[in-house]
Amino acid sequence: MPDGRQALVDAATCVFAERGYEAADLRTIARVADVDPGLVRIHFGSKAGLWEACVGAIVAQAAPMISEVRQIVSDATAPVRVRLSILIGRYVGFSFAHPEVRQFVAQHASESAERAALLTERLVRPSYEASLPLIQAGIDAGVIRVRHPAAFFALLNNAVNQPRAAPVLLHQLCLDIAPESVQELLTASLIEAFLHAPESSPSS
Repeated sequence: MPDGRQALVDAATCVFAERGYEAADLRTIARVADVDPGLVRIHFGSKAGLWEACVGAIVAQAAPMISEVRQIVSDATAPVRVRLSILIGRYVGFSFAHPEVRQFVAQHASESAERAALLTERLVRPSYEASLPLIQAGIDAGVIRVRHPAAFFALLNNAVNQPRAAPVLLHQLCLDIAPESVQELLTASLIEAFLHAPESSPSS
């Protein structure tokens, strides 16, 4: 069972993700965490301090994935398209494993320019910079037919970060799509939509 501080961070991440910063209140967060509301002041000082702790926790969650992305990027033994396919799979996998994170980022990106900028610098930019050499290699090889790597990353990021309800929605649109198959379907669909056969030699 998590301690009071961790319970508050976990609960606050979900509440901030669902309600946004302004609508989230400390009593609700404490109730979800099953702790005394006074612990917020003790551990974080304020709602702003708690929000910043949530961002820190999200950055820590993303760190292993970003490290893995760097390994994929640096593996020159695999063709560019293969590595890009793996890269897309890792991003989709993280998004599905941590739906509260994708919802948190989406909520605050549209809610406050200041908080959006902070999330960009601490979470989105490190992911982009880790992926950039491989994305550029994909553009150079003709595997990616988007002229700027930042534009490709933004498109990929938006496509990967589907709403929490996406599996249910897809099942409602087509009963043949089982909710548990959506991650695999989305990964394959993004690879098919975003990546092309290389224009250079097969080794690319």
